[in-house]
Amino acid sequence: MAALSSWWMVGWVVGAVVVALVAILLLAITALARKTNGVAKNLVTDLDSIAQKTQPLQDVGATNIAVRTITRCLRAARGGAPVVDPYHTSPGWRE
Repeated sequence: MAALSSWWMVGWVVGAVVVALVAILLLAITALARKTNGVAKNLVTDLDSIAQKTQPLQDVGATNIAVRTITRCLRAARGGAPVVDPYHTSPGWRE
């Protein structure tokens, strides 16, 4: 009976070791999560900066359409033949 009564001490030691390991792992996970959050904030800042710097590129399509319209109108005003756009696919574009 005396041998069985000393096993509770082993149980307390094993339990303390398990709790210590869980606490260490929890602290490590929290530290890594904070580090990841900092890196993510830096990346978002960099991506916002890139988006602002490349915003004028979004207007290239509209500028291209405006140049085509101006060119067609100038040719029509000068009495030239209308420009046939082979890539225009809407119905009724040929007259």
